[in-house]
Amino acid sequence: MTHPLQTEWYDADVEASFLSQIEALVHAGDLDVAAEKLLETMEGIDTPLLEMCRNLSEDSVEISGWEEIGDAIAGYEGDPITAVHIVMSNEADLVFEDKSTRHDPLVEVAFYTDEQRVFSKLSRTELLTESLRNEPEWYGQSEDIEVYLELNGLGALNTDLLRHKRQYYFRDSAHVLDAAEGMASDIVPLPYIEYRLAAMLRAVRYHQAVKSLLDEYGLYRDIPVIVGMFNMRLEFGSVYIPKTARIVEIAKAPKLAIKIKRNMEEEEVPEIAGSALRQRVILTEPEEKIGFFRRLFGRKAA
Repeated sequence: MTHPLQTEWYDADVEASFLSQIEALVHAGDLDVAAEKLLETMEGIDTPLLEMCRNLSEDSVEISGWEEIGDAIAGYEGDPITAVHIVMSNEADLVFEDKSTRHDPLVEVAFYTDEQRVFSKLSRTELLTESLRNEPEWYGQSEDIEVYLELNGLGALNTDLLRHKRQYYFRDSAHVLDAAEGMASDIVPLPYIEYRLAAMLRAVRYHQAVKSLLDEYGLYRDIPVIVGMFNMRLEFGSVYIPKTARIVEIAKAPKLAIKIKRNMEEEEVPEIAGSALRQRVILTEPEEKIGFFRRLFGRKAA
């Protein structure tokens, strides 16, 4: 049985319009609406990949290490940090690696001051417009601050998307490709449609993971957070403004710090004073390493 999208998306403009609708919802921060629209569109497509998507709830995707961002901003001794860039990415050419290897997306952070761009003077709309360019002028100009985040919950979906056999659909040669598969030349292959829908949901779930932390825990002042993607083939970006700065008050609220510090070893943690907690955070920092995002875009010399 042919799914309606197989004929509708044969018109490239119709497919592009659908993608633009989802992207516009992400730009506006209407992530729940975007996710709901994608899940509704997946109805009637019973494939293992989309079944995985239907089982991938918002709560199943988490980012650990969030409190380190607020601490890094508050403790930075240079010019005030006026923008944060959080990027989900894949290493290049992972599709050629061992098929038994699982590929969890990387999440890395870059910090900027008004020296790179006067972020403090930009509206959210202006910053969003600039961040969506191929190479914003501040790329490669980040401050020398290391923060490590870990993204959990998207590894299985990300791996299946990396290995998907039908990531492209070339309408100008469809009669050749689809005839070989015994399909009508004016019908979009269902595997291509499932790939595109799943890739969109991966992006939306990532944005939800970041925005939920901003909404629940805040960050620092009203510093804008640019959320982007790299080397994911289908990528959505947006800009979110923290509603609160509670995250940098962890020295005054150790229970909050313990609750959100998900990458600490699992153990029962007693109530401790703020200074003792901060010493523990410092002592448990991971071994320094250079992340993919910094290798890609460079770093500002100290």
